[in-house]
Amino acid sequence: MHSITGLNVGGAEYMLARFLRCLGQDNYRAAVLSLMTPGPLEVHVAAAGASVHSLSMRQGRFSLSSVRSLNGIFQKIKPELVHGWMYHGNIAASIGCRIGHLNAPIIWSVHHSLYDIAVEKPLTQKLIRLSARLSNQASAITYSSYVAAKQHEAVGFDPRHRVVIHNGIDCEEFQPAFPGAKLALAQRLRIPDQRVIIGSIGRFHPMKDQATLVQAFAQLLAEGYDIHGLFVGAGHEDGVVIKTAQQLGIDDRISTLGASDDIPAIAPGLDIHAISSAWGETFSMATAEAMASGVPSLVTDVGDCALVVGDTGEVVARRDPKALAAALRRLLDLGRDARRQLGARARRRIVENFSLQRYVDSHVALYQKLHEGRLLKPKQM
Repeated sequence: MHSITGLNVGGAEYMLARFLRCLGQDNYRAAVLSLMTPGPLEVHVAAAGASVHSLSMRQGRFSLSSVRSLNGIFQKIKPELVHGWMYHGNIAASIGCRIGHLNAPIIWSVHHSLYDIAVEKPLTQKLIRLSARLSNQASAITYSSYVAAKQHEAVGFDPRHRVVIHNGIDCEEFQPAFPGAKLALAQRLRIPDQRVIIGSIGRFHPMKDQATLVQAFAQLLAEGYDIHGLFVGAGHEDGVVIKTAQQLGIDDRISTLGASDDIPAIAPGLDIHAISSAWGETFSMATAEAMASGVPSLVTDVGDCALVVGDTGEVVARRDPKALAAALRRLLDLGRDARRQLGARARRRIVENFSLQRYVDSHVALYQKLHEGRLLKPKQM
């Protein structure tokens, strides 16, 4: 059983759906517990052959009836292994096994970096501290970055259960498509096709610090660079990106698209992909998907983003629009052909180090170790 907060659009949620699709149901028959009402990714999870169950909880609300429903689902499924996804899913996995008197191995997975717990929501802070106290009861704790592992262990997560498994990219789904993808995207944005499109794929969230990237765009436009910024993801409509662009007088050079299932078609149309995250990022799925699409990338030094990019792109400090502008300037000055060569190297890096198959194989190996009892036994509550 996989336990997750919900099935809305997000990096961890997409990873679960893709993981289930590749894992198949022959050896690992899967059920998914969505604590909240399942979102749009429920269709993908069901298509992978997994049964979907839900507590239909409201955000931030946990009640006695939720506990009863949780117990009922665990008693019905009687899972042989429970895999939690993100803080809420991890805790639900442990509680479900405890109240259901199930002796199944429990995997926690952490998909968040923790630079300063004080910037998290109060409820999230409490959940992290509770998780730290209960972490010795997990059979294994997987982290999607080395940085996140160290940060969580610094606040009390049990280091003995650490397993780092970076996210994986489906390199068949995400592929370069030059030159047609660029032309199609320029037409969609109603801009000249020779203009350089710098994209940033990801929902709006304060931790992603997208306003700083808009400030970097303004610097480059003031210097005469012919660029267009594109932000793709939920929450950008009339949000911080647009308001910042309006304040800087560059809103005619910024476009936003809402949440999209068309990322494999959008990503290869970009000339450069950039993220400006200030915290929270562990492994940027958007960056790795852009790289698999043959697009050179710029990241801030958050989580394992620098490790993902390696020498195929640019890495800068957090919350520094001048550094972002300087790194983008270097990529722009390379010219189109050199950027495509860099993008080809970026794709090879993802194929060789961060493929979806590698992600699946790493989890299967972990499942097998747990099945055979070859990992440290967790403490009981």
